Amino acid sequence: MDIDFITDLNSGFNVSLTSNPQGVTGNRALLNRFELTFLTMRREYNLGGTMTRDEFGGDANKFINQPRVLNDTQGISAAISVVVDQTIESLKSDEPAGIPDTERLQSAELSSLEIIDDMITAVIKVNPVEVENYDVLQFNLPIIRGV
Repeated sequence: MDIDFITDLNSGFNVSLTSNPQGVTGNRALLNRFELTFLTMRREYNLGGTMTRDEFGGDANKFINQPRVLNDTQGISAAISVVVDQTIESLKSDEPAGIPDTERLQSAELSSLEIIDDMITAVIKVNPVEVENYDVLQFNLPIIRGV
């Protein structure tokens, strides 16, 4: 069971736990794991003199937070698509046995990209194997580009 957290885009980007965190299951748990994995950095470790790369995570910062990407709308879309693909691969490769279909990822894609001044909001649609209700599962990613 995952802990539910709140993503607030009204007053800047803020992720917080509720005052009384509740466990979540099903589609909401899948969305939580997708968001966290999307933002997780892939890392390299030195293990006994051998460099080992941890391939888990979307590595969003590495692909999206680049000046040449942030100044090009198509570049932002392409970078987000790469990160979505890496996130899907990570989640599917790390799925525990016996996980319910409501918590299993079928697919995900960049749904929309809105640019207002220096604030970019990407909406990523997450599709579970089994949908619990008819609400669209989406991850709202704020990106601030400097001038």
